[in-house]
Amino acid sequence: MTFETVWPDHWLPRAPLAGESKGGAYRRTSRERALTLPYVEANPSVLRSLVVTDHDGADADVMAALAGLPTPSYVAMNPHTRAGHIVYALDSPVCLTDAARRRPVNLLARIEHGLCTVLGGDVHYGGRITKNPHHAQQHLTLWGPQEAVYGLRDLAGALAGLGALPSAGDPRRNVTSSAVGRNVALFDHTRRWSYRRRGDFTSREEWGRAVFAAAWEHNETVIGDAFTRGPLSAAEVGHVSRSIAEWTWRRIRRTFSEEQARRGRSGGKLTAARGGRERLIEMNKARAVDRAALLEVAGGS
Repeated sequence: MTFETVWPDHWLPRAPLAGESKGGAYRRTSRERALTLPYVEANPSVLRSLVVTDHDGADADVMAALAGLPTPSYVAMNPHTRAGHIVYALDSPVCLTDAARRRPVNLLARIEHGLCTVLGGDVHYGGRITKNPHHAQQHLTLWGPQEAVYGLRDLAGALAGLGALPSAGDPRRNVTSSAVGRNVALFDHTRRWSYRRRGDFTSREEWGRAVFAAAWEHNETVIGDAFTRGPLSAAEVGHVSRSIAEWTWRRIRRTFSEEQARRGRSGGKLTAARGGRERLIEMNKARAVDRAALLEVAGGS
């Protein structure tokens, strides 16, 4: 049994984009209609189940084996040039939006970058449209075994063994060729901005618009330049900003100046005569609560 038998379970778009050529145009259609066309949407915009690397060389069919990586779920190639898409299916889709935990998203970004490096991937490939592996008229597909489905840790461990897994940290430095890395960088910047500004807004709608505006500006001025794949789409920025706006609206109440004043009152010039030691203990407890809240929005469990 090959991965072909379970591919529909991992190809998740309900109304995928699809088209006749890799240059577009693409239109949304039914899954049944999409499978008659040579190019289809790989993943929904908010989920990753298929990790696709675009290899433009002449040996897409053997690149994973030569590099010492696990067997791909499948490789869909140009039958004449042997260039193609090397695809790994994930056992559990990674959510990129409101319900997302950030640790899996961060790890996926590092995996995408590592696979692009090891497999000689095109750093400008956006990952949205892929070769339809069932379109035999245009693509030659080599299917892996049915069990060629991987957890993030499986892929991360294989890349780490090759010294090709980027370290955790600043995604603009470590995962610049990852499509998901853009999401990580935008999320981290926007959440830090939001902690200081949340208390300045009394309208939930205005707050949501302000968070989107801040995210969009950073997307256009920083993300677009820092990442080889360019800025995120408006829909992707919207997913990130909504997640942050909803969490901060529920959890943060004070303005930045009020928070600073509160901490000043809690701390002050601590002296033993004023019971400073007790106040310092209380202040540290309050800061610990604040840190725990920030870790929760950043994806801590």
